Amino acid sequence: MRFFHKILLALTLMMASQAKAFTPESGFWWNPNEPGSGYTIEIQDNFLFIIAYVYDDLGNPIWYTAAQTMEGNAIFDSELDYTYNGPCIDCNYTQPITIEGERGPITITFISESTAELQFQGAVKNIQRFNFILGDELNKMRGEWQIVIDQSNLVSGYPYFADALIFDDAGYDSDIDLDVVIGCRSESTYFYYYCTDDAYDNSVYAYYDADDDLLYAVVEHDSNNFLTYKVRVGLQQFDGDAYFYQRGTTPNFNVEGFLVRGFRTASRTFTETGTGPSRAAPTKDDGGFKSAQAIPLAYTKTLSQEEYAQLENKKQNQIVKQLELFLEMNKKLKALK
Repeated sequence: MRFFHKILLALTLMMASQAKAFTPESGFWWNPNEPGSGYTIEIQDNFLFIIAYVYDDLGNPIWYTAAQTMEGNAIFDSELDYTYNGPCIDCNYTQPITIEGERGPITITFISESTAELQFQGAVKNIQRFNFILGDELNKMRGEWQIVIDQSNLVSGYPYFADALIFDDAGYDSDIDLDVVIGCRSESTYFYYYCTDDAYDNSVYAYYDADDDLLYAVVEHDSNNFLTYKVRVGLQQFDGDAYFYQRGTTPNFNVEGFLVRGFRTASRTFTETGTGPSRAAPTKDDGGFKSAQAIPLAYTKTLSQEEYAQLENKKQNQIVKQLELFLEMNKKLKALK
């Protein structure tokens, strides 16, 4: 029964998402409904190691481990090892006793970078990456993200491009009646000052669609084009599609765009203060902000006005259009400064 449940779930995941591959995140995981217990998951190459911090039938703390090569990028299937009789913290070290597979099978089926279904000892648990400080789906975007765009499905030659987005504020925007996170594409990942306030052609607005668990980030690519990211976001990375289209047209989110992978490369604290986790210390740009040079991309598929009008569910497109309109308004206001 367990085998068939695993196969059914894996097929459901493939059919439901038609998704690009993703990489589950290493780190602390938990079930928010069961605080006080948790799991450390470490993935190196395609090998996964898990430690479970749980309790026995009497409520005494106990922990198990398991390790195994993953099946593809989404399924881990192994046996729980039980370790006991180890030394106390300030005692001389003695080798603890480990009984391999003593506590039965364990299966983890990853749904995304930061969500999974865990089965062991007859229980089925929905677990997720432990987000203890980054905030909700919008606030956790604050910081710097560097992105790789693959347009090899549409062009020949060298198909890879890079992007860098800085998100530095989040909240409710009454002008478009949406909770958003805002920022810009900076000229340099060293110079964070003035970015959102002074970016003329490279502002970015993003909203989170809770129904589909997707983040849509609309970038004012240049004076003629928009670039919209449609991605699933973990705590440190995201995967999905990018759509490059002319102003006045509508992206077709029902087809694949460019393959996109993004990685957090500087923390929110670093982008706000210049200190904190990052790859280098910044230098203040006293010359002011300059817009980044626009990257030439192939256009993705768009919808005609007739096709757009016939869509049964236009929510995502309508909200993207709201974000585009606000970017246009924001640009005009900056021009008056």
